[in-house]
Amino acid sequence: MKLLVALSALELLLKATDAFTVPHLDKTTCRHAVHLQVSTLDEVKPSSVASENLSRTGADLDAWRRGYSTCPKEIPPTKLRVELPKDFPSGTYYRNGGGRYEADDGTKVLHPFDADGMIVAMTFDSEENEILFRNKFVETKGYVEDKATGKMSARGIFGTMRSGGFFANAFRTDFKNVGNTNVVHVGDDLYALWEGGLPYKLDPLTLKNKNGPGEMGDTNLDGTIKTDSFAAHLRYDPVNKSYVNFAVKFDPAVGSKITLYELDEQSFRPTKRNNPSIVSPGPGLIHDFIITENYCIFNINECSLSEKNAVKALFGFAGFSSSIDIDNSVKETSIVLIPRSLFDSNENVSDIDFLNDDRVIVCKVPNHFNFHFGNAFEDEDGNVVFDTTQTSEIEIDSMSSTSFPVWELDDPFGLVAPNVLVRYTLDIKEKKLSSDPKVLSTQVPEFPTIPRDLSARKHRYLYPVASHRNIEASVKKGSGPAGALQKVDCEFPENTETFAFEPWEFPGEAVFVPKLGKDITQPEQEDAGYLLVHVTNGRDKTTDLVVFDVEGKGGLENGPIIRFELPVFLPHMLHGNFFPGVTF
Repeated sequence: MKLLVALSALELLLKATDAFTVPHLDKTTCRHAVHLQVSTLDEVKPSSVASENLSRTGADLDAWRRGYSTCPKEIPPTKLRVELPKDFPSGTYYRNGGGRYEADDGTKVLHPFDADGMIVAMTFDSEENEILFRNKFVETKGYVEDKATGKMSARGIFGTMRSGGFFANAFRTDFKNVGNTNVVHVGDDLYALWEGGLPYKLDPLTLKNKNGPGEMGDTNLDGTIKTDSFAAHLRYDPVNKSYVNFAVKFDPAVGSKITLYELDEQSFRPTKRNNPSIVSPGPGLIHDFIITENYCIFNINECSLSEKNAVKALFGFAGFSSSIDIDNSVKETSIVLIPRSLFDSNENVSDIDFLNDDRVIVCKVPNHFNFHFGNAFEDEDGNVVFDTTQTSEIEIDSMSSTSFPVWELDDPFGLVAPNVLVRYTLDIKEKKLSSDPKVLSTQVPEFPTIPRDLSARKHRYLYPVASHRNIEASVKKGSGPAGALQKVDCEFPENTETFAFEPWEFPGEAVFVPKLGKDITQPEQEDAGYLLVHVTNGRDKTTDLVVFDVEGKGGLENGPIIRFELPVFLPHMLHGNFFPGVTF
């Protein structure tokens, strides 16, 4: 169908954030608590937490909704005095996420993933006990145009419409690169990533568009990126000192083409001769992947195009994302393993049909959908082991809107199947599971993170966010937002630790920072580090930086060692990273 060509540039990103004794935060117990004089935001009337407003997982939903508010201002590089542990390394913590939820004319963003990206950066100096804080919106073409016109200049993939009503949106198939998903520091540059378009190159200190005023900062890395998009979930290879990433291009006549890239960690340029690509029939909803020493690994679900929703999207009555249907009725999901040897192969490695090419390994596992992997590695028997947050089903159509923000639904999590964290072990020779999937956490886990240097290596611990309280494993529908952190013991899940925040507080993805003098690749030192996390207080519209020392048993449950309010309110955000040695 000709109309479906409008979807050929569709690249999707989603956040599915959704019997432990859980300690709650008491700021007075922080060993290095800091009180800062910061600019006061507009006075906010505290929300009540009536029982009818609590989600099934114990979250204050009014406070959660208020977390989707525009960041009120940009802060230039500003020094903050903070007492830091002596073994906290110098470096910079960057985070990206949606920061702007309406245009100047009042046109609203209708889905969090359509919001303009904003980078938050904090450079730590433990010798001087200082943090250099700054935040700035990503100066994408769409953001600059919006600010110049005061309007919403382009549609969003998840239902956000241009200012001007029906005639301004019908048959408009272009959409805004919001640059709002992830951020990576490479060499002297900082890149804001969003998988529907090219990365934006920024100054790592000022966070400004590096190409200067009036010049767009999006880049194909001097021709390195052969597609018009670049995924936001690049994976680090600590052995080869490289980043591995992918891009997805959908063509209704062919299917989804996945192109792989391996780039040097300093130059962000190719380290291999090839960019292998595979073709999957139908559209693909692929947000994340993982790597091992020898494989790039994808979870590929059975998907099809909804012609009805595609036509609605074309006329501006639905978001582009609603045009993808995921078949939740099938019994199996395909785990696709692409050999990394293809990067250096002398054979043809373009447009490989993964269903009919023996070079690609396909293992069938019980049907599920995932947005985020934790990690993967190859064990001593040659099996591939990976951890993933998964859900039993997902309805993309219910995640987009063209009339009001999705977080304003009366019961925004009522139809959402809760996440679980699961470990899979694949017998590569037999192309099947070598054992039953192992459930690691049922507390609606998301954003599972590890120390960067354990990527593609064996790990014991994962650090996901989780819901404020656990729910029965038998619950099929009814999830909740992130309200806790976990230290998941993948070998002995019964030893998992959980720390819950207050019902009106919502942590973002945690980032692990290894302690100075520790080698986290040694099993006995794997947890020797700190967790950094932004916590958005939707009741008071403030945001704190919270630091946990997670080394040893009970480290997380002992509570934070540092907690202080940042100089500006930050809404719910997405992914971030810590880069040791990046100082200014």
